[in-house]
Amino acid sequence: VSQLGRSRPIHSLHIGNDGAAFVEVLVGSSAGGEFQVLLPSAALMSPSESRAGAEPRRVRLFGPDSLVKGPAQASWDRLRVVLSQPYCQSRPFGLSFIRVFAAPEEDEAPPEAPV
Repeated sequence: VSQLGRSRPIHSLHIGNDGAAFVEVLVGSSAGGEFQVLLPSAALMSPSESRAGAEPRRVRLFGPDSLVKGPAQASWDRLRVVLSQPYCQSRPFGLSFIRVFAAPEEDEAPPEAPV
């Protein structure tokens, strides 16, 4: 779970993989309540790539069309990232980075810097 700088709607995500097969991103609020799914489980590697350890470091970009509409439009300040690698239990896996972009406010230009 990561604490974001301030509570804002999330516009897009850039995820740098390091050997994980799947990623799911949930959002929550420091004020409490349940976490909600922002990015449903998405494949980062195929089963054959996972077993072979081929190309474990890739970047996936998830724009507004990839995110669940309801949670993407609300304001959040916590992020929970869930990774899995069911195809190869012998190698460690994780992320190299995750960049979270806030939705632009009405008087702002499109996002260029991470939250």
